[in-house]
Amino acid sequence: MPSSDVPVAIDPALLNKPVSPDQAAGGSDAELLKHKLGLANQHAKQAKKEADEARQQMQQLRDELEQLKTIQQNVAQKSLEDQGQFRQLWEDAKRSVAERDAQIVELKAQLNSVQQTAEQERLKAAATNAISQANAVNAQQLYALLQPQLRMDDEGNPAVLAGGVEQPLGDYLANLRQSPDWQHHFGASGARGMGAAPVSAVAPGMNNPYRSGNLTEAMQLEMSNPELARALKAEAARG
Repeated sequence: MPSSDVPVAIDPALLNKPVSPDQAAGGSDAELLKHKLGLANQHAKQAKKEADEARQQMQQLRDELEQLKTIQQNVAQKSLEDQGQFRQLWEDAKRSVAERDAQIVELKAQLNSVQQTAEQERLKAAATNAISQANAVNAQQLYALLQPQLRMDDEGNPAVLAGGVEQPLGDYLANLRQSPDWQHHFGASGARGMGAAPVSAVAPGMNNPYRSGNLTEAMQLEMSNPELARALKAEAARG
């Protein structure tokens, strides 16, 4: 029988398809949401596998490094100078140690990158799921707006940092549903589909470079997240 870990083939174009509140309750879009979460979990598993392999490689390099250091010590204890071999052996050992050290540094950097990518994938999957369950009109759009404030708490659950205070994402979304500036992002407002309402508000406590006058940060934001930049600019214009 086929393994349950084998991913189900999905049209990649469907992965970015917005899910309305009515559609998220059941049917093919509900199944698509499950596939999205499953795909994110598969990415996390793959990232963990790569991290484990990187750790094994680093351990192997450390073992080799210890062996080379032992060789250096043995060489230092032997009087090979008269035979003209001591200097060559010493230089070869030093060069090998330097190469292993460089490889370990590179593997550490790769391991950190893999771990960060895995954390981001887990955070996105968990946050998007929570936003969809909160009956958001467009979960991807709302996720993009909240992304700068999202993080994992100590228990591995999505949380929001607003005004220096961390709170569970579910609680934060419940408060947003009651805010007049954010009600149009949720199904309770009667919005339908991703084009139902323009993005006209930003999360409470979010840094706004258009208010502070930080032009460098504003330009970076416009390149990395144009949608959020437009929302922050509109908020600053309202005073």
